[in-house]
Amino acid sequence: MSKDSERSDNIKKKRSKFAWLARFLGLRYQIKDTKTIAGPPGASSSSSSSSSAPKQNVFFGVNPEKIYREDTTLVNNIPKPLWYCAEALEPWMIIEGVFRVSGIFSEMARMKQTFEDGNIPDFAKVDSKHSISGLLELWFRELPEPVTTHALYNDFMLIVEGEFDDNKRLETAKQVVERLPAPNATVLSFFLRVLKKVAALEHENKMGPHNLGVVFGSILLGSDILQFTLAMKQRLNNQSSVVEYLIRHVQYLFPSDDDPVEDATTSSSSSSSSSAPPPPSDDAEDGAVDNDADE
Repeated sequence: MSKDSERSDNIKKKRSKFAWLARFLGLRYQIKDTKTIAGPPGASSSSSSSSSAPKQNVFFGVNPEKIYREDTTLVNNIPKPLWYCAEALEPWMIIEGVFRVSGIFSEMARMKQTFEDGNIPDFAKVDSKHSISGLLELWFRELPEPVTTHALYNDFMLIVEGEFDDNKRLETAKQVVERLPAPNATVLSFFLRVLKKVAALEHENKMGPHNLGVVFGSILLGSDILQFTLAMKQRLNNQSSVVEYLIRHVQYLFPSDDDPVEDATTSSSSSSSSSAPPPPSDDAEDGAVDNDADE
C-alpha cells in the first residue's frame, strides 16, 4: 500500500472516530442558540432582547447633572429621594445614632426600587426609622463619584490641612464650594442643612457635627488613598473634619434667603474649636454600625 493511500485511510478513521462527538456538540450549540434567540410563543426576537435589557436607574448611581436635566425627577429643585427621605426623617432626628446605625437593608432596597419605579415609599410603614436615614446615605454612597467630585478632593482637604487663620480657612472653604458643579452644590447644600438639623439635636441623638463628620467623611469626599497606613488614618480623620467644618458653616458657605444672617466674622469666631482636625471619636467609626439585622 502506498504512503498516500495509507495516510488517506488514517484520516478517514479519525473522522469516523470523532464524528459522533462533532454531531453531539453541534446539536448542543443548536439547542443553546434556539433557547437564546427564541422568546415566548408569538414574540419576535427583537422584542425578547429589548425586554431582557436592564432598566436604567433614574435616581441611584446617577450623576446629579443627569438627574437635573429633567424637572420630573426633582421636588423644590432637589432629587426626589433626598427631598422625601429628609422630609420623612425630620420627626425622627431625635433617634439616638441616627445616620450611624444602619437600617434594614431589604427595606432600604424596596424603598429604593419604589423611587426608581416613579413612586413614593410609604414611610409610615417602615419597620426601622433608620432605614429612612440609611436610604439618604445610600444615595450619596452610590453616586458615580463623591458629590464633592474627585477633581476638588485636594482642595477640600486643604480646608483643614492648610496652615490658615480662621478667616482665611473660611474663605478657602467658600472658594472651593463655589467651584462645584451647580447640581452638586445644590445637593450638598441641602444635605448639609439636614445634617445641621440633626446636629442641633445632639443632646438627644448623640450625633453632633463631629460624629456626623466621622460617618460621612469618606462618603461625601471619597479618598485618594488605597492602602491602609498611618497616613491614611490621618487622612480619613481629616476627611471627617472637613465634613464637620462644612456642617458648622453651611449657612455662610451656601447662603440662602431662608437662613439667619451670618457673616464671616460670626462664622470664624465659632470655628476656632473646629479649624484643626479633632481627635478621633470613640463613639463612631467611618461608616454605619449595623445594629439592625436584615430581614
